[in-house]
Amino acid sequence: MKFRQIVLKSLCHHWLSTALAIVSIALGVALLDSVVSLREQTHRNFTQEGLGVDAILGPKGSPLQIVLNALYHLEEMPGKVKWTYYKKVLSSEVVESGIPFITGHSYAGFRVNAIDENFFTSFEYLPGQHFSFAPADGGQGRAFSGNKEAVAGHEAARLLNITPGKTFNPTCGVNAGDPVHVNDTITFVGIMAPTGTPHDRAIYIPLKSFYTLGGHGGEVQEMAQNEEHREISGAYLKIKRIRNGVIHPGIQDLKYSINQSSQAQLVIPNEVLPRLFSIIGWVDLVIMGIALLVTLLALLFLFIALLSALRERRRDLALLRCLGATRRTVMGLMLCESLFMSAAGAALGIALGHLIVSIGGEFIRAETGLRFSAAYVSTADLYILPVVILLGLLAGAVPAVQAYRLGVLKNLTPIS
Repeated sequence: MKFRQIVLKSLCHHWLSTALAIVSIALGVALLDSVVSLREQTHRNFTQEGLGVDAILGPKGSPLQIVLNALYHLEEMPGKVKWTYYKKVLSSEVVESGIPFITGHSYAGFRVNAIDENFFTSFEYLPGQHFSFAPADGGQGRAFSGNKEAVAGHEAARLLNITPGKTFNPTCGVNAGDPVHVNDTITFVGIMAPTGTPHDRAIYIPLKSFYTLGGHGGEVQEMAQNEEHREISGAYLKIKRIRNGVIHPGIQDLKYSINQSSQAQLVIPNEVLPRLFSIIGWVDLVIMGIALLVTLLALLFLFIALLSALRERRRDLALLRCLGATRRTVMGLMLCESLFMSAAGAALGIALGHLIVSIGGEFIRAETGLRFSAAYVSTADLYILPVVILLGLLAGAVPAVQAYRLGVLKNLTPIS
């Protein structure tokens, strides 16, 4: 009988302990792999989203809150910015263009943002990427042109079954129970092609529509005509470039000047987003620590399973020695079993980890609009298999050495 057949027969004979060892390793590896993958993709998604926006002009308050509201349609803006101050910032020699917006409305759980029409042509949701309504890209209809028109992001349209021509009444607020603008019916005229960003989960109306919505009062309606009284939630700013596409260094002077004022602040997303990960970084470490602990416990179970199998098979191994098997053959048998169980557990765990990312990613996408791919190859995918195999071999080393030292005559006696 060949050595490979002996190993397989041994594993099949002790199928229960073999299966338990493989499953326990797989569960630990799956938890570790999925945590690392979700962490890396979350970091990539959040930092990538900030790449398309040079700066955000926002009210005084938390910079992180401003970024989450402006780019991810989460939280609420901590205040307003005067239109006259926005125009003053826009005239700066380092600012190329701006796109003002107003947040604070919603429809069926999705944010409704009033925004300048240049958003659909000038805004880059990723470097060099603009919104599209082309059917070839997955879009429908067109951008809005009238006050009573709206555009829906691809994900919002899919979940709310929105098609061009459908109407809705926006809610004055983002919480359940907030009043609805019952006298303001707005018609969808376009569905944006999917972008894989939180903008897929938003609905957009013309900026001036906000000021004309019923229920806001005469003071807000006056803002549509009088720029001196007009206010906005903020504005996306595009900064001029110098040689080789490098952002104008004057942005830091502009930021200092605005932040020293009492009217607004300038937020650079790529400076703010790392703070988010420093805040929640301890959660990653705790979960990864738990995953590592589970994996090590699984390997300990493997070690115990091999020791238990050795005790049960002392007579079988002694008979193998009598039939001509060398000490190295018996030792190799234990090591191969350990190698098989650790490799099978690691491979199954990686596959299960990607399944967890696929399922968990759908829940995260439903809440944030960020996309997570089950096909993403994380750092853990590159190192888990060889590391677990190595640890598995170390776990099998002690039983293997004991098998090597097994006395033949002593263990030929029947075990009662």
